Amino acid sequence: MLMSGAVVLVAVVVVLFKYWDYVTNPWTRDGQVRAQVIQITPRISGPIVNLPIKDNQLVKTGDVLFEIDPRTYKSAVEGAQADMQQARVQVEEAKDKADRAVAVRKRDPGAMSEQTLIAKQNTLRTAEASALAAQASLDDAQLNLEFTQVRAPVDGYVTNLNLRLGSQAVANQPALALVDINSFWVHGFFKENYIAGMRAGDRAIVTLMSYPDMPLEGGVDSLGWGIAQSDGSTGYNLLPSISPTFEWIRLAQRVPVRVHLLDVPEEVKLRVGTTASVLVMTGTQGSESREPVPPAPRPLQ
Repeated sequence: MLMSGAVVLVAVVVVLFKYWDYVTNPWTRDGQVRAQVIQITPRISGPIVNLPIKDNQLVKTGDVLFEIDPRTYKSAVEGAQADMQQARVQVEEAKDKADRAVAVRKRDPGAMSEQTLIAKQNTLRTAEASALAAQASLDDAQLNLEFTQVRAPVDGYVTNLNLRLGSQAVANQPALALVDINSFWVHGFFKENYIAGMRAGDRAIVTLMSYPDMPLEGGVDSLGWGIAQSDGSTGYNLLPSISPTFEWIRLAQRVPVRVHLLDVPEEVKLRVGTTASVLVMTGTQGSESREPVPPAPRPLQ
């Protein structure tokens, strides 16, 4: 009986020692995986004629996400090229006339008035300006043709894809979302009475609910400087909305703490919005120590 009690006591001591960091350092179960979600927005409108991607697919920078029917924009390029050629011809004709006028005026000042010479030179300048405008229109048409192929700006995951072949893409309207795989971080929402000792650079341990036995190493990037408050906001008849308070109850507000992750194992798949427990080891700012920390106890996850 005594031996059994000793074994139980040793086991309890070992467990308490193992999870000492989770007892003495600030932790929260209110953590969330975040990432930059890029809204892919076409620059032009038209029906989608090519959709080589699938929902939840990994794409690389530069991969074609979808293609808008290019025929209208090819026609616009051809028309702009024709306008450009015509403008160049007009410039050449105006330049020939202006050059001849200068030569005639130089050879025989009485053969042509100065006003006529100035008019021909002004005609040349007008033709050159028209050529510049035609070039700008051609550049714009070529850009629009290039925009018919919508490409991935970053490496990421296609998410919640609702496009279909034949769907109408609308200029400046988001068509799909792309999760940047190189931008993941974790937001831990700590009670305000826990953050006094936290500093940017402190070591952080993140335990994902989806991988409870694989704690991830991280570090504190920053602490939020403000949170939204409902009291005092505009309510009915533009009057401030003030919630009733109870003096014997004081609820600590939650402050977001941004944590970056280090060396995430390949078998751990980060997903935006998933839940995590976050432990911040205060006083470790600038420390090189990376002693392994066990997963958070199940009651704390």
